[in-house]
Amino acid sequence: MAVEQRRRELVDAAARVIARDGVAAATTRAIVAEAGMSLASLHYAFPSREHLLEAVIADVIEQERRTAEAGLLPVATAADPGSGEPPRLEDVIVAGLDRYLDLLVARPEREQALFELALHAMRTPGQRAALVAQYDVYHESARATLATAALAARSRWTVPLDRVARALVMSTEGLTSVWLADRDTEAARQTARFAARALAALAEPVPAGTVPAGTEPRTEEDARAH
Repeated sequence: MAVEQRRRELVDAAARVIARDGVAAATTRAIVAEAGMSLASLHYAFPSREHLLEAVIADVIEQERRTAEAGLLPVATAADPGSGEPPRLEDVIVAGLDRYLDLLVARPEREQALFELALHAMRTPGQRAALVAQYDVYHESARATLATAALAARSRWTVPLDRVARALVMSTEGLTSVWLADRDTEAARQTARFAARALAALAEPVPAGTVPAGTEPRTEEDARAH
């Protein structure tokens, strides 16, 4: 087996064990048993268990980034400038959150693994930087999707985009943790609509041909410069 394929299968196996049994139970023996490999195969692919856990975190975060950035794009791309009125910003955000929930329902083990790994990072000396980097990715993805949503709805944010992005990340984190606890998908979708309404209230329509929609203000410094 090629080393890259071996790494891929070990990362997937580790994520499954972590989601099911927690980080403490994700021993090297448990992981290779899940992957159907030998200990020698693991040590050939990764110098240590910690290196494997770092690869799991990096892999899941990359999947999260792609998912988040793709969430609103189909709605934004489908908006035809010549069709008349743009979509409502609230509807664009709802569509993105619905897509996020669809993926959560389809792959709950990925989010469970992320929660376990986040707790592990909080408890392990020297690992907090990895947790900060994880949320940096979330915030950057949220900024990208919110800017796209505003462009689709021909709107602009009235508060710094960084703040709106943080609110979106906190909303999705809350949706995720509560859904993982009760698995009530319909209630989660209703809550997503409340969140979309609150987020959309932080923007205003922009007439065509004026300030580019969704691009300003991006940061606290941008807001002060206005």
